[in-house]
Amino acid sequence: MRKSVFGIAAILLVLLCITLLLSLGAGSVMIPSDVVWQQVITGFTGENVQVSRILFDIRLPRSLFAAMAGASLGLTGLLMQTISQNDLADPYILGVSSGAGAGAVICIVTGLSTMLLGYGVYIGAFVGAALATASVLLLSGRNDNPLRLVLMGIGVSAIFSALTMFAIYAAKDEAQVRSAMFWLLGSLTGIQWKVVPVMMISLTVLILFCWLYRHELDIMLLGSEEARSLGMSYQRLQRMSVIMASVSAAVVTSIAGVIGFVGLIVPHMARRIGRPDHASMLWVTVLLGALVMVVADALARSLFRPEELPIGILTSFLGAPVFLWIIWRQYAR
Repeated sequence: MRKSVFGIAAILLVLLCITLLLSLGAGSVMIPSDVVWQQVITGFTGENVQVSRILFDIRLPRSLFAAMAGASLGLTGLLMQTISQNDLADPYILGVSSGAGAGAVICIVTGLSTMLLGYGVYIGAFVGAALATASVLLLSGRNDNPLRLVLMGIGVSAIFSALTMFAIYAAKDEAQVRSAMFWLLGSLTGIQWKVVPVMMISLTVLILFCWLYRHELDIMLLGSEEARSLGMSYQRLQRMSVIMASVSAAVVTSIAGVIGFVGLIVPHMARRIGRPDHASMLWVTVLLGALVMVVADALARSLFRPEELPIGILTSFLGAPVFLWIIWRQYAR
């Protein structure tokens, strides 16, 4: 059984590497795969300087960010489903996306997006996500009931969503409204090398956390009473997991906007092809999330070229049928 997990992970890793290479050729200007490969093996120092710059400065950081963001959303979704003991939970169930959306939109419509060395939207979105998460934890109090946590998240999410809509309604500049709506749809347009290290650090910390607490996360699925009977501090781990998942989701959302359904469907796909324990699910989820996101980004760049489809629309369009299937399967038992 252990070998099968390694085998699945190896297959996913190979597919991810191939997909990453192919994704470099996708975009408003299609670049043949042989040209891409030649650029890769020469370290992007080929004779065609223009192609080298397109691949290294624009498409490579974007594809790498897409892979890491997909891995982070998938793993965050798995963590949220464990915390809430709900298979329909996703990274945004505690109001992270709504908080980030409110923070980003307020920065855009007030003109703060151009301040703070151009990081205004990133900072605003992250602060909004942090406020939403802190509100959920404060309102939940000392109660470790997963249902209470989820319900508080729904309430906080509604408040921040209303704030977002009000900010858009009050905006007087049409360009700001378009910019805010485009951000809310989720997009990897404009991803640069400067955000790749941030995403890498966030993903690394998330993976380390899930690996160090893999056995405790398995126990959490048994419920709070069983966990306490085994000597585990259930509430402490629950709070730590909420903070870790929320921060990871906030990093992705603050940079790329709201990208739905990836964190919901990837853990379910991982369960179907791998083992249910977190030690195995961790690596399958990371690789599968990265693969799904890279494919989605390549399609978003290619389907309507030279125009680009916001990736949030594409992931929702592809993920919604899977979501409906999950619900149908759950209630058909």
